[in-house]
Amino acid sequence: MIVSRVEKRPKLNKKVDAPVIAPAVETTTAKIPTSQDAIRERAYQMYQKRGSKDGHDMQDWLRAERQILKH
Repeated sequence: MIVSRVEKRPKLNKKVDAPVIAPAVETTTAKIPTSQDAIRERAYQMYQKRGSKDGHDMQDWLRAERQILKH
């Protein structure tokens, strides 16, 4: 003969509320400029100053990088 033991669980007299979760913090869509963004912008300014002539993109980028990262 197999005898199994059945345990009674205590009944809860009151309703158990779910934990309150704080609402998510809204983030703004404004982008925080990074040094790479600043370098890109400065290199583009150099390109425009040169009359928007192609062929100097690497030179513009490296010069802009030196200027931005120097500050």
